Amino acid sequence: MLPEILKVAEEYGLTFNHRTHGKKETLCKCVFCEEDFKPGKGHKYYMSLNTQDQVFKCWFCGVSGGVLDFEAKLSGQPYSEIRSKHFGVRKKPVHPAEKLNTRQLRTIGWAEYKRKNRTAFKKNREIVLRDWKIYEYEELVKHFAMFIVIAHIENQDDRQNNLLQFVMQSCRATQIHLLFNRLLAEYVKEEADRADWAKEGIEIGRASWKVALSTYDFEMEKVVLNVAFLYHMLKMDKIQKLNIDPNKTNSLENGKMSLAN
Repeated sequence: MLPEILKVAEEYGLTFNHRTHGKKETLCKCVFCEEDFKPGKGHKYYMSLNTQDQVFKCWFCGVSGGVLDFEAKLSGQPYSEIRSKHFGVRKKPVHPAEKLNTRQLRTIGWAEYKRKNRTAFKKNREIVLRDWKIYEYEELVKHFAMFIVIAHIENQDDRQNNLLQFVMQSCRATQIHLLFNRLLAEYVKEEADRADWAKEGIEIGRASWKVALSTYDFEMEKVVLNVAFLYHMLKMDKIQKLNIDPNKTNSLENGKMSLAN
């Protein structure tokens, strides 16, 4: 249960408007901006405490939040410590597969399985996580490849900006958290320091750029098609070199079969 915001405020000695003390909206002096402590503002109380919803807001500086955030700001302690103080430390860590939201699970084909059979989903969390990591890696490669192609377009600022907007929308559609930011972070690194997915993306991006350059066709649909095709060819080449049966490379399908059984 959440602590009462009024008791927290009292514990830290906030100055209240006695007319509102204990009511649904309790007013007090804001200790964060201290604007209502200034001379001539003795009758002002900018901080509002909602004793029903356990939230706060200063109507002058705009600082706001829930009761745990309120106590963290008053005490100067990290939010995590305040949460642990009231709710304790979670003894058993949450499996990464459990942290995937419904849209992310739907993207890799596991949302319905989780909804229909929670117990079976729990038993197959490692497969789910592996499928997500494979999906995430592949999308990082393909989107970085598209980013590299666009970055090499010169003297066409409008065209380049439009293509970047397309990539940003595509990144959001993947349901991968901060995907576009990750592309930018890798792009500014030295090539030798980049992640494996970025290096693979560069390889595909350069090949796709050559194809686009040879035909002078920079339509986004064609670039996406080039990247997807070249990525597929590279993947098949790696599978053949490792002498792996392509029918056994899709852990998602194996996971679904296991779950269905």
